[in-house]
Amino acid sequence: MSREFAHGGEIRAEEIALHQKFLDAMGRLRAAEADGDEREVRRLRPVVERARARWLKANKRLVRGG
Repeated sequence: MSREFAHGGEIRAEEIALHQKFLDAMGRLRAAEADGDEREVRRLRPVVERARARWLKANKRLVRGG
């Protein structure tokens, strides 16, 4: 699921898109946990952590103006 996002002129668009990807991944992880699907949970944990790290990095760049 590595689709690039064309964010045009909106400064926050990349950060917003990365946050949405993080929330989507977190939702899939929670659904797998609710279903008791341990295999899917193990697969999704690193995906969620990467999505979270990318979002936070973009957020810090935005806040710091870089």
